[in-house]
Amino acid sequence: MIRKNRLLIYLIKFLIFIGFFWNNSAFAAEVKNVEKEKAKSSSVIARSHKPPREASNAPFSAQETVGETRFDFDNLTGLMENHKTPLAAMAPDWLNLAVEHRTRYDAYDNGFTRAIPGFNDQIHQRTRFLMEIKNIIDPLKFTLELTDIRAPLANFGQGQSPVFANHFDFTQLHLDYLFKNFLGTGYNATFEVGRFLLETGEARLLGGHRWGTFTPTFDGIRLVVGNDQEKWGLQVFGTRPVNRQPTHMDWNTPETYFSGLQITNRDLPWANVDYYFLQLNEGNRLRKRNLSTTGFRLFAKPMAGQMDYEIESMYQFGDTQDTKVFAHRHHGEIGYSFDTSMPLRLVYLFDFSSGSQDPNKNFDILYAKRRVEYGPTGMFGPFFPSNLLSPVGFRATFIPRPDVRLMMSHRAYWLANKHGAYVGSGLQDPTGQAGTFLGNMLDISVGWAPQWSYLKRISFDIGYSHIFKGDYFDKVAQSPGMADTNYGYTMATIKF
Repeated sequence: MIRKNRLLIYLIKFLIFIGFFWNNSAFAAEVKNVEKEKAKSSSVIARSHKPPREASNAPFSAQETVGETRFDFDNLTGLMENHKTPLAAMAPDWLNLAVEHRTRYDAYDNGFTRAIPGFNDQIHQRTRFLMEIKNIIDPLKFTLELTDIRAPLANFGQGQSPVFANHFDFTQLHLDYLFKNFLGTGYNATFEVGRFLLETGEARLLGGHRWGTFTPTFDGIRLVVGNDQEKWGLQVFGTRPVNRQPTHMDWNTPETYFSGLQITNRDLPWANVDYYFLQLNEGNRLRKRNLSTTGFRLFAKPMAGQMDYEIESMYQFGDTQDTKVFAHRHHGEIGYSFDTSMPLRLVYLFDFSSGSQDPNKNFDILYAKRRVEYGPTGMFGPFFPSNLLSPVGFRATFIPRPDVRLMMSHRAYWLANKHGAYVGSGLQDPTGQAGTFLGNMLDISVGWAPQWSYLKRISFDIGYSHIFKGDYFDKVAQSPGMADTNYGYTMATIKF
């Protein structure tokens, strides 16, 4: 009971903190201009090698998309390159520096997994040091990122798990060759060699720094031509995934290769197109996945006062542990951004990921992000886009003032195949008698990013999620129980 009350005390303190700093300011007149500038660009390929210029400590936008939200989007590089961090502002022109630290406390009760049926809490800490050296030997640029991820308060062995901890290691260490007018095409290009992050599309298969505790990294080569703000963009890479070790130096996974390409076209504002192909070949890993994943994304960028949409379909084939696989995943959304002084955006969401009684035949999410569409991740993460159906979902984003962002979403979830596993929970009913209805989840969050004095280097988040469990939990074997799950977190991020 004492541990559960601790979460309530944290939430109350944080709400009092927000109320204390809630004052009148001159931000309101800037909202519409910020929204219009934000709507002019998104970030698909650009995020993977050079974040857009608006990726600074600017006021929030209600027109964010999944891969670009404040939960997932890594804006530290943009802040640094635009000299928006104190260290970068003091550095010479050939050197960029930045440091970021994030601490989050989260807890939940009445678990949703077989392994943790009751209460769980954790303190998660992530510290990043980022450095770029450029303009000394043109056209070369050197990038170094050191990351320290720890869970000083963790249960069930999570503090020593590679999912939750990675003590002081290299996230990025690569040399870039920058091309101007690549092969006479008129597009700039970057050729990278070393260790780097990867991101494609809206990060539903491949994404870098995220809200949760796991950041996949890769050793290899990459060529990026143009970006998604131009008519054409191209990304091609060949890598080895890095095997994360909590207390030892990370190194790439032997006999495992991950490669792919992405092409973007922005000819039509109402029909932007992404196409991608990803290939994963695992040699000595337990699952031994040899999967080809191809897909496309068709969308219109959110604009104030207009409807927008997004459709993404992914198809996967190959084999896992010598078992033939064909799986698919589909995402759809329809949104509207109100052209008001206090920006409001409403989105309807649909998701389907195929499943099977054999876990090896489920859709494999590879290195995807999940925060916005499936709730908070990290130690929580109740839903994976694998053997899952969510035909009814809504998300609302409201910006009452430019430094405050409110988000609320509600979604209902079913198993796509009643004989298959509820992925990530350790629960499965091969007979199918437990049914498919997993329940509903309400997700609420408040973000505050002060824009004055020293506080503009700090952002604060508080969130609450509630899982209204479905009858699946009443029927499946080894169920953690029917009591609804309550989850909450408080988080602070500071950038130097």
